[in-house]
Amino acid sequence: MAAGISGLGLYHDVAPLDTVRDAELRIKPAQGFAYARGLKDCVITVDEFAAACHSQPIVFARGAEGKFFAAAVLALPDSDNVFVDPGSGHWRPGEYIPAFIRRYPFVPIMEGDRVALGIDRSYAGLSTEEGERLFEDGKPTAFTESVLRFMMEFQVAWDRTLALAKVLQMLKLLEPFQVTARRDNHQQVLDRLLRVSEARLNKLKDKDSLRLIRNNGLKLAVAHLLSLAQFEKLERYSR
Repeated sequence: MAAGISGLGLYHDVAPLDTVRDAELRIKPAQGFAYARGLKDCVITVDEFAAACHSQPIVFARGAEGKFFAAAVLALPDSDNVFVDPGSGHWRPGEYIPAFIRRYPFVPIMEGDRVALGIDRSYAGLSTEEGERLFEDGKPTAFTESVLRFMMEFQVAWDRTLALAKVLQMLKLLEPFQVTARRDNHQQVLDRLLRVSEARLNKLKDKDSLRLIRNNGLKLAVAHLLSLAQFEKLERYSR
C-alpha cells in the first residue's frame, strides 16, 4: 500500500466566531486526544522542529496550491495515530504534541491582514451552559484573548515555515523519498514525501550556505534530517 501526506485535518465545520451569534457560547476542554486518533499526519511549524524531531518524523510535501510545507508523520498508512492510546485517548507520555493538534477546535482565519478566530462548530464540547465563556458584554473573554494570541503566534510561525520550504526548494535541496515499513506481516509504503538531500546540502555554494545559516535554515534542516530516524518508532508503536 502506498500513501503520502494527506493534508487532511481535524476540522469539519469551521466558521469565524461572532460576538453576537456566539454571545452565550461556552467551551469545555477535550478530555484527552481521542479526536486526533484518526490523524495520520499534520502540519508543523519551524518553531516546533527542535522539540518534535525527537518524537515524530518531519517531512516536506507539496500542497494543492503548489506551496511546499512541513508535516509531522503520525501513523503508517494502515494504522491510526500511534501517539494516541486507543484505550484511554491519552497522548503517549514524553512524546511531543504538535501545535496543530493542541489548538483544536480553534483555528486562525485570515481576514485581509488580520487573524480572526475560527472554531469547528462540530466540536462536541460547545454549549451555552457549561465551560469557559468565549464572550462577555460583547467582548472576548481573557480565555478567548489567550487563544487568539496562540493562533497569531501559530500563523506567524506557519508563514516562516512556508518561507523555509520555499528557500529549500529554490536551492534545489528537496528530494523525493519513500519509507517502507512492516505491520501485521505485510509491507506498507509511505511515498510522495520530500526531504532535504544531504549530498546537495554539502555541495551548496558558500553564499547559499551563509544564507541558510543566517535564517536558521541550516539548523532547521538538520533537525528535520535527525527526525527521519523516528520512522522506526512509527513501526514499533503500531505493532
